[in-house]
Amino acid sequence: MLLAAAGCSGATTAGLPAADAPAAVPSDGGPGAAENGTGQPAGPVAAALDLLAAGTDAEFSVAVRDNASGESWQYNAQQRYLEASLVKVPILLTLIRQATAEGRDLTAEEVNLATLMIEYSDNEATSALYDGLGGRPELQRTYELIGVEATEAGEMWGASETTAEDQLRISRTVAEGADWLDPDLLAFGVALMENVCPEQSWGITAGVGAPDAQIGLKNGWLQDDEAAWNVGSAGFIRAGGNDYSIVVLSARNPTLADGIDVVESVASTVNGYTGGS
Repeated sequence: MLLAAAGCSGATTAGLPAADAPAAVPSDGGPGAAENGTGQPAGPVAAALDLLAAGTDAEFSVAVRDNASGESWQYNAQQRYLEASLVKVPILLTLIRQATAEGRDLTAEEVNLATLMIEYSDNEATSALYDGLGGRPELQRTYELIGVEATEAGEMWGASETTAEDQLRISRTVAEGADWLDPDLLAFGVALMENVCPEQSWGITAGVGAPDAQIGLKNGWLQDDEAAWNVGSAGFIRAGGNDYSIVVLSARNPTLADGIDVVESVASTVNGYTGGS
């Protein structure tokens, strides 16, 4: 299986056109546009996502959480996807967790590896950091603290399956923090996600037009055993007075470009309803 390309200068996503996403009309439902207590998107959002699903052979899932109210919803929540480079965020949280427990700052080498891993999706840096942190058992401990339910750490990072709901829990932890994460160290991690290199800043950014938008994200892209692409984007958006975490995952894409198009079409639609536009 092919893991994410390392570095922006030669990244496989460089030069790809932005997706032509359908316009979305903001609803009156507020951030997340969720129906209270149902865990499902409100009618207009669900209808828009159903329309997108009908127009593609790819599969996709969405999870959104209003970080102010705590309301959340999921679309096609049961579907599973390859985690790919999305795992680099919980690896980053594992680094911060360990440093927090030890009461220390990050070393210069850790800062360098973490920067390469998040801003440039560098695989060699990720492998070095993963091994240095203790690998699978340490990542699994982070998953347990976050509360993920359907994702398990693997000996080879990125090859595990995950769900949109689990990725939302990870994104929420980044956006809101936790008592096992030093706030200053977490702020460093957030800054990395807000500074992803331009060639990799696609995904949940689609449809966010607010000039003061603050977006932290990490994308992942990986071919499965049938050579179809799993493409995902996860993070948080603070725009127009709204603060929400959002995850869009997709599978069965013939090409990486097709996967990006699906993810951005979905993200643009959702962002139109959540107030990010």
